Parts: sequence; structure tokens; C-alpha cells
Amino acid sequence: MRNGIGVTVVLGVMAVLGIAGRAGAADDAAAVDLLAYDWSHLDGAVVAADGVRVSGLGRAIVPPADMADTPPTANPPINLRGPVLTLAGDFALTARLRLGTDGPPQARLTLYGRLPVIQDEWRQPGEAVTLAVKGDMLRLVVQHVSGERETYTQAWRPADSVTLALVRRGERLTLSANGEPMIAMPAPPVLASKRLWPGLDTDVGHTFTLESLRLRPLGEAARVAVTPATLVSTPPAPGGLRALAARNAPHLAIGTAVATNPLLGDPAYARVLAREFSMVTPENAMKFQFIHPRPGRYAFAEADAIVDFAEHNGMAVHGHTLAWGEALPRWLSRGDYSDGELREILADHIATVVGRYKGRVAGWDVVNEPLEPFGPELRRDSPWYRAMGADYIAFALRAAHRADPDAALYINEFACEERNAKSDALYRLARGLLADGVPLDGIGFQLHEDLTDDYRPVTAAAFRDNVRRFIDLGLAVRISEMDVNLHDDASTARLQQQAAYYASMLALARDIPAFTAFSTWGFTDRYSSLQDWWNPDGLGNGLIFDPALRAKPAYDALRRVLAR
Repeated sequence: MRNGIGVTVVLGVMAVLGIAGRAGAADDAAAVDLLAYDWSHLDGAVVAADGVRVSGLGRAIVPPADMADTPPTANPPINLRGPVLTLAGDFALTARLRLGTDGPPQARLTLYGRLPVIQDEWRQPGEAVTLAVKGDMLRLVVQHVSGERETYTQAWRPADSVTLALVRRGERLTLSANGEPMIAMPAPPVLASKRLWPGLDTDVGHTFTLESLRLRPLGEAARVAVTPATLVSTPPAPGGLRALAARNAPHLAIGTAVATNPLLGDPAYARVLAREFSMVTPENAMKFQFIHPRPGRYAFAEADAIVDFAEHNGMAVHGHTLAWGEALPRWLSRGDYSDGELREILADHIATVVGRYKGRVAGWDVVNEPLEPFGPELRRDSPWYRAMGADYIAFALRAAHRADPDAALYINEFACEERNAKSDALYRLARGLLADGVPLDGIGFQLHEDLTDDYRPVTAAAFRDNVRRFIDLGLAVRISEMDVNLHDDASTARLQQQAAYYASMLALARDIPAFTAFSTWGFTDRYSSLQDWWNPDGLGNGLIFDPALRAKPAYDALRRVLAR
């Protein structure tokens, strides 16, 4: 198994002759072997003696229920823990592929510059260039940040293997196959990115092996830098949220939801995360469509990275989520399964996911949002409810407890912060589960709130009055997904109102020992579920750090609460 290299390689050589990558001995000696880096953390890939073997996972983002006829958006894996490339000047990237025999050849190699931003139901694609073999066509696809794509194609004669060479010379980019020029185009801006991450992917039912991947500069002025990806390690700031809570509110974890792409692709994001927070919740990486994209096939790399990072920085992990009616892959939500088969699928999923992280994940949102969005009835639109009715909730909790008896098990819900018909239903549900001996340890209250001229959020007093009855049942409680959306008004006055609201809820959690966590749904407006899915620059404003990772008044208000 090839291991990661612990040094940075910077090379500069004389010009190489031939756009297909033919070079003299000196140039070959200068080339970087990218397969010598770590490819073991790429979902759908297996590192073997003959290269990196790739099989299709079909991982995708499923649109919301009101867009049911919209096809899922492909979400192919990226090798974020492998080689990171920086290119200056001309270069040649040469890949030798052994193509599968399972139908017409299908293979994709992508270089990502600006990484995608991903939420439950949308994916901003970022910026990338892809070399693709699809049957008897070669493709060169450029993905722009705007969402627009340029696709260049050329017919070729399929063979069992192919050597592809991507060469930039000046303002031109060419793609060659087995030494024959195929496609020429203007060099896209993505190749001037500060860092590039590779990804490998193919269609479901197809395989290929990347036997060789080599990178070399072309010309005296060219430079190629390759570094191994590493997990950022940062100690808690003495006056930060994490350290203050440890001193003054030791019962309370200060948590946040974490996205994998910025965690591994944006060191500044990772440093603030480790510095300020003692608990992380995978924002998407443990949801069904991410971690279980095909029947019997799991994709653990992104969730592994979050758990590894947390352990690397002495942080706890709260898993999210095991049984939910959303973020389900189409093979499951539209599959023709009997009730018994669905029970087996859910049981296998919980046993596999919880079992993998046994002893490493402190607690789980076992059941997420079991009630209708703004009503007291149980949601009936999930395969779990259709198969088992209301019993799926106890079924999931018992399965999670069997997989890890030491993990704390939660139901997580929104719009239940004050006394209303929905929170009454949640209370009755929890009370009934406990009476039946079901292993339920706590309730997560999401606290997604808005501050506008026409709306004021649930007060801390109303939340305290409501949450007491759950605590009286013997349950732990946690603020699980807090954000405070200001919509179009991020004025100074509104930011101060936002700060005061955050502080009021943290003060409540600080003063009641039954609260186990105060967790926000992300911490920087740069990577936020409140972003406009259609606009890469339509950032949110509901979190405690701005898009440049500068502390907002809400952060300072939280510090003051914890300093007391």
C-alpha cells in the first residue's frame, strides 16, 4: 500500500518535447508520482499493488420533496487527504488507466480548485476540470464557479487501457490519448488555483484502475508543488468559547456542525473550529445519502475525516443522523422493498454506521425530525414509517443501543422550543418511549430562528418553561442546530439583536446542568445552510463568524456569558 510523502516537492526542468508527455530521462526523473501519496481515504477506491481501483458509487444529492421530478445532483468523491497540487506555468499531467470490461469504458479524473459547497438538498459545484472516458468519446469538462460548464468531446477507438496526457502550454490546454492529440481549448482559470485536489469516479456498475499518475513542469520557469494533506491541529484559545466553557460550565459542550470540504480544504476554517469548539456534529457526512450511497455500499471517508480531526484535537463527536425521512438516496426512497426488507436495511445501516464509530462518537441523533414540520402528527412520508409505523422510532433507538451501549441517544426536532401542539406531541412521544423501556437519553432542540421586523424568535423564558418538562422525565437536553437568520438586514443594530439572542440561549444552557451541549449549525457565514443554493456569493448571516472568519458581535456575547 502506498503511503503519504511527508515533504513538499518543488521542481523546475527544461522544456519537454511532445504534447503527449514524451520526455527525456532527465524529465522523467523530475516527474512527481502522485500515486505515492495517500489514496486510501477516497470513497469508491481501493489501493492495490497495480494502482488505485475505482468502482462507481453513484453518490448524489437528492432534491427536496417539492422538486421530486428533478434528477439528483452528482456528488463524486474527492481525495481531500491525498496529494495537494500547486501549478505555476506549463505542466503535463499523465494518467494511465486500465479500463473495466463491464460494458463501455467509463472513467473520470477531476482536478478541483474551488471545492463544492454541499448541504442536504443542494450542491454548489465549485470549480474543476475533468478528463473523462465515456464509451467511444473522450471529454474535457470545465466546471465554473457560476455553475456553467464547458464540455469538449472527441471520438476515439476504445481499448483496454489508455494513457491520457493533460498539457498546458501558455494559454492552451490539450488532451491527448495514447500519444495522439484529441482536444485543444483555452486554459481554464481553475488551473491557476492556489491548490488543486484530485478526484476519481465512474458510473455505477463500472470499474477502472488508475495504474499511473505523474505530474511534471514544462520549461525552466514552470514550478510544480505537491504536498500531502494533513489534519490541522490547533490548541484551544485561552479566552475562547471552548476554554471558557471548560472552566465555567464543564457540563456543557460548545459544539458546531462541520462540513468536510472546508475542514480539509480551508486551514483557517479548521483552526477556528479546533480553537473555539469542544464538539463537532457532521453536517452532512453521516446522513444516509452520503454514507450509504448504494445497497450494501458505504462511503465512510468524509465521516472518518471529521472523527479523525476531532480526536486529533481532543474534541467530542455527536453523530447525525441515522433514521430520517430526508437525505435518502433514490435506490432506497424509490426502491421496491417489502416492509421486512426495509427493516433489515435500517437495522444494517444503524449497526454498520454506529458500530464503525463505537467508542469514538459520544452521542447520536438517532431519529431526526419525526414530526410534521409544523404539526403534532408523526411524519408518514419516510420508508421507515411506511414499513413500521410509529414503531420505527423505538426500533432505531434499540438498534443504536445494541451497536454502542455507551453512546447517548437523542431525538432531534425543530419548532419545539416553546409549548405548542408540536412540542406537546414530542413530549408525549418521549414519555411513551421511556415508559416502554426504550433507550432514549435526550432531546435535541434545533433553534433555527429568524430576526426580522415581522418576526421575533422564541424567548429564552418560553424555552426554559417548555424544556423543564423534558428534564423532569430524566432526559438530557441539548441545543443542537442553532442559527439566527437576519435575512436581508445585517445592520449594526440587527447584529446586536442577534448577539443578545444567542447570549440569552447560552445563558439558559449554562445555568441548567441537564443541558449537555450548545451547538450552532455551522460557525461561519462562508459555509452555511443559509446560503443561496443558486448563488455562490449569496452567503448567509446567521452564524457567529462572518465569511472572512472574523468574530461577529454574537461571538463576543457568547464569550461574555461563558466568562461569568
